Amino acid sequence: MTPPPGSENIIKLTRDTVLSRVRHVFPQLDIEEVMRILDSYGVESNEQERERVQLAILKLSEGSFEKLQHYVAEAKYDFRDVLGPAEYPLYGCHSFSAIERMSVEESGAIQEKDFQ
Repeated sequence: MTPPPGSENIIKLTRDTVLSRVRHVFPQLDIEEVMRILDSYGVESNEQERERVQLAILKLSEGSFEKLQHYVAEAKYDFRDVLGPAEYPLYGCHSFSAIERMSVEESGAIQEKDFQ
């Protein structure tokens, strides 16, 4: 899959990006407690792209502490299980065979919507 147009301008994700998002998604909770849970992802050698995965976890959690814990556990098992639904929610709703049958314009439109 090719990156959507304009994706070359994406900023580098940092710890500050994650902290900012935590404050937005969980304004009612203790930030240090949320970060303690989030930071349990990224400590093992197979747990890649820490900030990207943590942001995906925050997105999927939808402000629920229980979902946060669930998605951290999912990411620790296989980080792709949170990246796919977080970054490609529309694209992921289609089977590979359905995507293969789509025109380049159709699949490109779905990718663009997901990128936005």
